[in-house]
Amino acid sequence: MQTKKRTAMMAVGKTHFVWEKCNRTAAARLGVPESYLKLILFLSRRPGAGQKEIAEFSHVTTAAVNQTVKEMLAEDYLRKETDETDKRRTRLYLTEKGADAAERMRRSFEERDERITAALTPEKEEELIGLLDRIRACLEEETLC
Repeated sequence: MQTKKRTAMMAVGKTHFVWEKCNRTAAARLGVPESYLKLILFLSRRPGAGQKEIAEFSHVTTAAVNQTVKEMLAEDYLRKETDETDKRRTRLYLTEKGADAAERMRRSFEERDERITAALTPEKEEELIGLLDRIRACLEEETLC
């Protein structure tokens, strides 16, 4: 039986999978439900986003986002406001509880990032970032992705 050659993209995919798993575990340890993780992180960077934007970012349906938003509103992680210029649009914002969860998760992720990259010299870290940026650029230009 022939062993399949390991490719750079296989390594990137596996690394991303493990990173996401670590993020979900860290969120759970901090008392944040896994289903809230991406919404909290997205809204911490994009306050006032709508559910469609969140769905596109998260690669889930708007129905799934709608259900999670309902739960997060009920648990006081989010608040929603009607858009001033377009009354049909609803904008979402983190509450104090949601912002606190986002900050705790951000610190946890940064601490893990520092522990992981401590194994690299600053030069190797810059080289890795450059290589990953090149791969991302290639993927963004690829029409079949």
